[in-house]
Amino acid sequence: MAYIGLAYPIMARKRDGPEYYDGVLTGKAVETEITPNYIDTSGYTDINDLGQKKEFAYADIKLTTSDLPDTARAIALGESDGVSRDRDESEIIGLGLMRTRIVNDRVTYEAIWLHQAKLWEASGTSGTRGETVDFQTPALEGIAEPDENGEWRTTKQFDTRNEALSWLKEKAGMEGEI
Repeated sequence: MAYIGLAYPIMARKRDGPEYYDGVLTGKAVETEITPNYIDTSGYTDINDLGQKKEFAYADIKLTTSDLPDTARAIALGESDGVSRDRDESEIIGLGLMRTRIVNDRVTYEAIWLHQAKLWEASGTSGTRGETVDFQTPALEGIAEPDENGEWRTTKQFDTRNEALSWLKEKAGMEGEI
């Protein structure tokens, strides 16, 4: 199995329960890293339980996109009118991505939805490289936590890109074309 592409970073505001709204595309996906973190719970078992036990705690998220429009900044960072304020607070959001997957020469599309994410702006640099432009892109960091049902991520496989994108749009409460 190989992953050869990343696309459609979508974020949406979360309602109470498993519903999302105001979904927005946040530019083109450049890179993402999702690192699950676990806690060791084997110390809380009795002598009849064998083996080590681990329980999901949270996942670290790093997301780099080609653009972070004001609508996405408002959802992800709590900013308004493009202004960053000392009291801005990130909402709990849903975050979706799609990646291309190849297994036995068959191409499928994997849609990923993080149920509860909280993001903040990563450090950013700007500069030039001699006579050429050195491109920098917006980056966000954050965490994903389990929702009220204990679920933190849903991953679905689709035969077509359009099916995967439709599923992500439905999760995010989006309508219309992207």
